[in-house]
Amino acid sequence: MRITLAQLEAFFWVARLGSVQMAARQLNLAQPTVSLRLRDLEARLGTALFERAGRGLRPTHDGETLVAHAATVLDEVAAIGDRGRRDEVSGVARVGVAETFALVALPTLLRALRQDYPALRLELVVAMSSDLERAVEDHELDLAFVVNPFGNPRLRLIPLGVQQTTWAAAPSWELGPGISPSELRQVPIISNPHPSAMYRQIAEWFRTAGLEPGRLDICSSVAVIAQLVVAGVAVGFLPTKMIEQALSDGAVQALSPTPPVGGARVCLIHRLADDTNSVQAILQAARKVLSSIDFLSPP
Repeated sequence: MRITLAQLEAFFWVARLGSVQMAARQLNLAQPTVSLRLRDLEARLGTALFERAGRGLRPTHDGETLVAHAATVLDEVAAIGDRGRRDEVSGVARVGVAETFALVALPTLLRALRQDYPALRLELVVAMSSDLERAVEDHELDLAFVVNPFGNPRLRLIPLGVQQTTWAAAPSWELGPGISPSELRQVPIISNPHPSAMYRQIAEWFRTAGLEPGRLDICSSVAVIAQLVVAGVAVGFLPTKMIEQALSDGAVQALSPTPPVGGARVCLIHRLADDTNSVQAILQAARKVLSSIDFLSPP
């Protein structure tokens, strides 16, 4: 029995995402199909490739060795397919972009797409992730790069990485570095509106102590929120990349929250029925770009 590309693909995405369920969603397959491909691959190799890690799976030593080989093979196959499809990718793609992704990654992504798919044109919408998710579902956008999506079952969700986040304040607030919900409740906070990913993360952090922010002002722009935090108007919970220069200059300080707050998942979403050449071209370009810039941690 030979090793197949389908088996390597199933293995690679289970290794990357940590579960058969998420890999099946990524590949648009039934979970039993992914599980069968893994069992066949392990039988062919004569070794276990995964072990349990809490509720998920992680590669064994042999599995870790295979990940790099599988990635190389799949990248080569994708490159062959891209050369064959390049001339087929044309027309207009309506793309939604969360603000931080737009500021950090979009310039490089546009350059890559123009080089690889010159006949593809983009209509870009920059908005909060919750609004972008609704727009994709309502056929107003073809795909979107979003943060901490709700997981709509009518949409395919493709994890791209984790965006690191930081509670940040101007030194004039004389906070921290360690802060708790009860301490931060005493100062004004500024956030994107409900139900944005930022708003939800802030609210959930305060709820760990059974509290709500004492004053929570609302602003629709992450970039403007960052400026207001640097100006000392309020404290903010921001993508670290957005404020890295201000942190380096000492214009703001990073606060160490207790309990800690995790990063935010960045994903590409599109409707299940709309896995078009344009969507795949943008996805492949995004993966290539994100691997070359310092923005996201592995998903």
